[in-house]
Amino acid sequence: MSTIDTTEARLNTHEIVCAERYKGIELRMGIIDERFDRLESEVKSIKETTNKGFTEIKDLIEKRNNSSHTAMITSAGTIIVALIGFLGYLLTHAPK
Repeated sequence: MSTIDTTEARLNTHEIVCAERYKGIELRMGIIDERFDRLESEVKSIKETTNKGFTEIKDLIEKRNNSSHTAMITSAGTIIVALIGFLGYLLTHAPK
């Protein structure tokens, strides 16, 4: 067997071994891609759930603040009306 034949045989063997290695690498890269896709999907799901929870909390806080403001305004209005009524009573029943 000549040096050229030996070199060609070694090159062919090298090509076959490299082709198998590349198949293995492509298979592992495909598995990694699938894992990243699943992770991305899970992160998006967690983000959506978290945003929904924060939105619900924000809405509850706003409703509570609004009801507190409404109660304060109602109380203040009641006090003002009572004071005006009392002043009116004093003016109409004051001794002359």
